[in-house]
Amino acid sequence: MTREVIRVVLIDPDESSRASLQGLVQGVSTLWTAEVLAVCHGMAPRVAEIKPDLCVIGLDADPARAIELIAQIHATAPDVVVLPASVTTDSALILKAVRAGAREFLTLPSDPAELQEIAGRLCKPRQGPDTLAIRGPQVVAVTGAAGGVGCTSVAVNLAATLAARKSQECLLLDFDLMFGAVDVCLDVIPDNTLSTILQSFDRLDQTLLKRSLTRHKSGLYVLPHPVAMEDAARIDPESLKRFLGLLKSAFPTLVVDTSKGLQSSDFVAFEMSDVILTVVTLDLTCLRNTARLLNLFRQFDGMIDRVKIVVNRVGSIENEISLSKAEETLMTPIFRQILNAPKPFQASRVKGAPLCDAAPGTRVQQDFVETAGALWPEAPSESRGQARKRLFASLF
Repeated sequence: MTREVIRVVLIDPDESSRASLQGLVQGVSTLWTAEVLAVCHGMAPRVAEIKPDLCVIGLDADPARAIELIAQIHATAPDVVVLPASVTTDSALILKAVRAGAREFLTLPSDPAELQEIAGRLCKPRQGPDTLAIRGPQVVAVTGAAGGVGCTSVAVNLAATLAARKSQECLLLDFDLMFGAVDVCLDVIPDNTLSTILQSFDRLDQTLLKRSLTRHKSGLYVLPHPVAMEDAARIDPESLKRFLGLLKSAFPTLVVDTSKGLQSSDFVAFEMSDVILTVVTLDLTCLRNTARLLNLFRQFDGMIDRVKIVVNRVGSIENEISLSKAEETLMTPIFRQILNAPKPFQASRVKGAPLCDAAPGTRVQQDFVETAGALWPEAPSESRGQARKRLFASLF
């Protein structure tokens, strides 16, 4: 399974019709709007420069000029599929559009399902050159019902461990829009944040998108929270949802560190995730709040089925409750356990590096290796190669 996306240029001189078409295109998750143009005249070179897979052209504002543009695009960029759109069913106009180079005709009003069917039939979805086969869940949201349980540490170390395997690219997103700490944990100073990328992601292709992201030396791509709090308040959940859908087209694996305050961004992550990794510690307050959180998940169709419980800081003297009692309280089996290891985590914080860099070979890092392996199984060749390396290393 690979990620697929169809890049679209939308051209329509009429503002109302253009907005309607733009909403229609945005309603199809496999379509990526590369650019929206408000004039037909002279736009063929721009379309040839962008090289979209699909060009949707509104005919109703100026049918003659739109037909002329279709012919120009067909001549200068023959690989671009041109789809004229109009409220008219005039057979003469449809025939002119087809003769000019249109592959089909979209009668308005339409719906996303019809557009998706047409685009899927006419266009060969574009696949990024670096896209690899996906093994395991594509989107993992890491959450918790209390602050201080280690959600960010789990998200950072899990994502960095997967990225260090080099088997598939991974992007770590910080959805704690107000007080996120992913950038601090990895000691990165990003050129772009979630808010800045959201402002222009419709104009980025997969290559430019990846170049806009910060990349840690482990190979992990990172997209931190907004710098200014007022920027966080401007993030629209619907735009965030669409952005996450487009990121799924560019990356085989996304790890999302959510907030602990159940913000709207968190519910976008929960809705679009394949796994909701819920971090708990074995104390009464955390387990009580986690039980309440799981009851909330049960109100959404299928959401509780995606929950996997990770117990953090196992073996701490502050643990009040046994693992079996925790499972009974949460009515959910425990998926993985992370050892309590103050010294390795302290080294990680001081260095601003994940455990795979700051404390490789420690038992707690092995816990993250095993957790990553449980979520994203390695190919047999990878497993044998790593086993040989560990065997060779044990001889010295």
